[in-house]
Amino acid sequence: MNNHSKKRKTIYNINKIGKIILPILEGAQTLIENLLKFNGGMQMENDSGWKAKISFACYLALGGGIVLGIFIVAFIFLGMRLDSQELTFPAALISLPINEGIILIITFLFARYKSADMKKLGLKKPSLKILLLVSIGAFLLLLLAGAISAVQEFVLGPDPFAEELNNAVLPRNQLQLIAFVGLSMALVGPAEELAFRGFIQRGFENSFGKAGGLVTASVLFSLLHGLNSPRAIIPVTIVSLALGYVWQKTDGNTTTSAWMHGLYDSIVLAIAYFAPA
Repeated sequence: MNNHSKKRKTIYNINKIGKIILPILEGAQTLIENLLKFNGGMQMENDSGWKAKISFACYLALGGGIVLGIFIVAFIFLGMRLDSQELTFPAALISLPINEGIILIITFLFARYKSADMKKLGLKKPSLKILLLVSIGAFLLLLLAGAISAVQEFVLGPDPFAEELNNAVLPRNQLQLIAFVGLSMALVGPAEELAFRGFIQRGFENSFGKAGGLVTASVLFSLLHGLNSPRAIIPVTIVSLALGYVWQKTDGNTTTSAWMHGLYDSIVLAIAYFAPA
């Protein structure tokens, strides 16, 4: 097959993907609009922000968005005739930007609906002292989560999803590791913290108080991560409780929890990459 034919085939595949994805995106937009209408007309009991119902609606939309992201990635692989087992890079380099971008879009849609600006979502400048403290906290949190995972493996045996997950996220070389660290710090941490701390936890706290809001948001956060592996639910709940607690103690500073979140993920990836096989 010559280059011209390959180019035409690639364009044809892209067009096929577009015809499949566009109706899905339109359906997702309709779903979000319906969720917002469901909460529409319900006046807030105070002007301090939103409550649990709108936070849970946002969570449901995020779950749907993540499923949408899975389909988009699958269609990309199908359309480009890519075999995930033969890739020279982890599939997460494609899926992460898509999923985190969807999370950001959904969060901003809900924030706009509640007239919440970036400051209301907690994007504030943290002090260097706070960043240093939460950086140390990220290392300690990693030790705790690692210990929990080790106990789970000792009691239950090896995680049956571990190999598949490693193939999807483990960098093949140092350049890919750098790309993952950049994504973790610049996209994963900020997107997930804006969603789960800046918007969702804040709404649950307005309804259930600080303790109730922290626990509820943390459990919901871990349940979504349980899509990767059910074994992730307990350690991720602990990590989420720590992130939410830091967010509370820094007066709802999402920038701080995003830094801690991104650093935690970066360290996990670095350890997995440099660990002996």
